[in-house]
Amino acid sequence: MRVKRKLFLTTAFAALLGVGAFAGVALTKEAAKPATVEAADYSSTIRVYLDFNTSGWGTITDIRIGGNGSGNNVVLSSSNAKYNQSLGNYVKDISSGSTYDKMGCFFKENGTQWEYQYDGGYIWIDDSKFQPGYEFQIKGIGWVADSGSKKLFKAEVYRIGEIRDNAQNSTFYFVDGYSWHTSRSVTAYFWGGTASAGSYPGKTMSDSSLRLKAFVGETEFSGLNIMQYTLSGSAAYVKFSNNNGGQETGDLILSDGGIYFYGVSDTYKPVIELLISLKSKLGSYSYAGKNFTSSICHLSQSEASTFVSTYDSLESTGGSGIASSVAGSGLVTYDTPETSSSHTAEVSLQEIRAQLIKKYPSISSFGRIGIIGSITESSVSIIVIISISATCLAAVGGYFLFRKKKEN
Repeated sequence: MRVKRKLFLTTAFAALLGVGAFAGVALTKEAAKPATVEAADYSSTIRVYLDFNTSGWGTITDIRIGGNGSGNNVVLSSSNAKYNQSLGNYVKDISSGSTYDKMGCFFKENGTQWEYQYDGGYIWIDDSKFQPGYEFQIKGIGWVADSGSKKLFKAEVYRIGEIRDNAQNSTFYFVDGYSWHTSRSVTAYFWGGTASAGSYPGKTMSDSSLRLKAFVGETEFSGLNIMQYTLSGSAAYVKFSNNNGGQETGDLILSDGGIYFYGVSDTYKPVIELLISLKSKLGSYSYAGKNFTSSICHLSQSEASTFVSTYDSLESTGGSGIASSVAGSGLVTYDTPETSSSHTAEVSLQEIRAQLIKKYPSISSFGRIGIIGSITESSVSIIVIISISATCLAAVGGYFLFRKKKEN
């Protein structure tokens, strides 16, 4: 009798999680994850943008940065997705490990030579130097004087910061701390590269199926949606809003795989990174004649071990807020895969940890008891009630999918 009851409890609880007794957690299908873009080494590069509005001028040719030789020709910033078009329509990457006090700037209009008004065409930058690893902007070009066969122009020059390539063809994330998604869509407006967001407020973000437990102000919430969008092309900056409904972020630097917060502290970033990493490792798995396209059980023992180790580290060293967050955050998955593939619910990372340890017992060196292992005979009535409740909830048609965030 004891053996049968334990088997019943294990099966009932696994069904509640949306898995078979040995199937693991099966998540909703996602498009293939874009390849990670490796950061380039710009320690011996000086990048100079030229913001030059040539409308109203004659035919402009031979724009050169760094010197007046043919090797100093600039390129259009639109010629390569990595360039920030917001900083200028022309750009030059100068390969050099040396620091320069000034930088040459030359061009021709209708065959006539133009150069910066001082120092033979070489521009100084106030309180700084042209240092490798950094990018600069020259703008505000305008006529000053004629000087024999040449013309002189004025300009302004700025040090922007360390060289940074645009985000390219990658997915970025937004923590919807104030649940904009419940009344309006969450939108991302991006610019500065080859990707087009159209007019403001930009593109509608989609639900990543990732859920965060976190404090918004002084109240802790679970089920906070993490939205996502995948660039088709490149962009330098991004701005999020509730579809132009009166709430928006400021202009933010867009990075590959960037995670952005609104109403929630960025101290939760490690938890979100764990969620994203876990989701990226999902894959196909078969159980009881059913094929799951994005299952937790696809994880290898090594991947499961890495997840459990990271989870335990966050729980033990992240402080009470992070410990609560990592246990209560989760992924949206099927709630009854044995009978339906249309009903979904959130499964916590704590529950996923327990399922992975059940699949690979050896990864928990201290024999930490997982959720299923902690069920006793005294829990029978609770499990029965939960199991019946799960069946009832499935009948209401998508309760889990559309529910709002809940306050703990």
